[in-house]
Amino acid sequence: MPERTDPASPSSRAASDRAIRRIKIEHKALACVLGAMQALVARGRDPDAKPDLGLLESMLRYIENVPDRLHHPREDQVLFPAVARDSPAGRNLVGDLEREHARGAPMLAELRRSLGSLRKNEPNALNQLATAVDEFAEFYWWHMRKEEEQLLPLALQQLDTEEWRRVDSAFGNNSDPLFGAELAEEYRQLYQRIAELAPRSLRALLESGADTGGL
Repeated sequence: MPERTDPASPSSRAASDRAIRRIKIEHKALACVLGAMQALVARGRDPDAKPDLGLLESMLRYIENVPDRLHHPREDQVLFPAVARDSPAGRNLVGDLEREHARGAPMLAELRRSLGSLRKNEPNALNQLATAVDEFAEFYWWHMRKEEEQLLPLALQQLDTEEWRRVDSAFGNNSDPLFGAELAEEYRQLYQRIAELAPRSLRALLESGADTGGL
């Protein structure tokens, strides 16, 4: 069995730094979309304004197509198994995070259902959507903070160079269209609207991610 590389070696640190940076940038993107979605729903409560259903649909489709179908599977398939492999603490934490990922699907379904009710102008639909958006946002902010404050430090202690290279490769091939050099037109428009809607603190995160090209 080949000897494991010291996780603190320069080669491990280079790979881990790149991977962690990418993971955090993807977290920033989702945080900005969630904050902008909350702001958009809040604006929709103005009696003189109508909720921008097309923009809400674009935000929801972004969450479905990028974090849920690209970011989370990379964690589930590459990062989580590496952290869980060698320690009971890692296995327990990864088990919790995997269960939280599973909770995301029904919450997304509720967001989709609530948006459909608003499109049909059903009674109390905006309040239902606002509740679903708030619950989803709070859940994912808490989940991402748990990954950054607990999972990534544990990974830095445990993963060797080859494991970090696999994680780095997985996330390096995971291009977020909000931060891509050549944005699809839908995502270009979505980026601009999110930059307008997101609270100032989140907007700064979005702009810092865009400046790096998502890398």
